[in-house]
Amino acid sequence: MPAAVSASLVLAACSGSGETAPSETEAEPDAPQASSGVMQPGLYAVGDGTQVYSRTRLSEDGTYTDLNDAMEPVGGGTWAERDELICFDPEGDGGDRQERCWTVSPPDENGVIMSARIDSDEKYAITPIEE
Repeated sequence: MPAAVSASLVLAACSGSGETAPSETEAEPDAPQASSGVMQPGLYAVGDGTQVYSRTRLSEDGTYTDLNDAMEPVGGGTWAERDELICFDPEGDGGDRQERCWTVSPPDENGVIMSARIDSDEKYAITPIEE
């Protein structure tokens, strides 16, 4: 299990490879911003329900930070909710740095949110952590 699964976690590329670039007359979309859906800014544990793989802090400005067991930053990028999905776009380039989107369930009675990556069989339990 990778150390920073949250970006690849929770939380398929949202943008398909067949998309065309906007024309010069079309407005560029604003930078992704977090919405008021299921996922809220805060600190979350990412795991399988019995084991925590990583922790992720979602910020109100649409950025996220992946944290190790000592709560030190080990990665990050931007996050946004789109069309009932939560999408994470890690900083940097490379094969494991592309945006990935996840479906998320409403929180259960304990606040746990189940997530499933839309282009694979990865699934995680996302648990809010009180700070």
